[in-house]
Amino acid sequence: MKRLITQEKMPRRSSISSLQTSIYCLSVDEQKQLHEWLGKHLEEQAFAEVGVHRSEAEPRNYEGRTYVLQKRRCGKLHCSCMDGEILEVGHGPYWYAYWNDNGKTKNKYVGKRAPWQNNQLKKTSWNQTKDT
Repeated sequence: MKRLITQEKMPRRSSISSLQTSIYCLSVDEQKQLHEWLGKHLEEQAFAEVGVHRSEAEPRNYEGRTYVLQKRRCGKLHCSCMDGEILEVGHGPYWYAYWNDNGKTKNKYVGKRAPWQNNQLKKTSWNQTKDT
């Protein structure tokens, strides 16, 4: 007699409306806990999108400049980044460089990748072409 192997059933993915209903049934304290957790989770996701773990998001000195991963508001009146806390709704995170020039602090947008990440990519691609 053959024995059938069955896969474990994957849990059904909840719809937004069923999640909203479930959240509505939570106490205010539970909703606050969920809000806090979701904010942290979304922030982690934003860091993951740029290939950086949260622990690497601390300011870092590199080639005479200080690099900081930040979220910013774009300034457009009807953009969603204008409502709420910057860490929750801002664009980014993106790297910005800071340095002093004749006593004035200057800054420059760097992008999603920090310069040391770009240099690692260049070294990797150079080594790959060198080996072939």
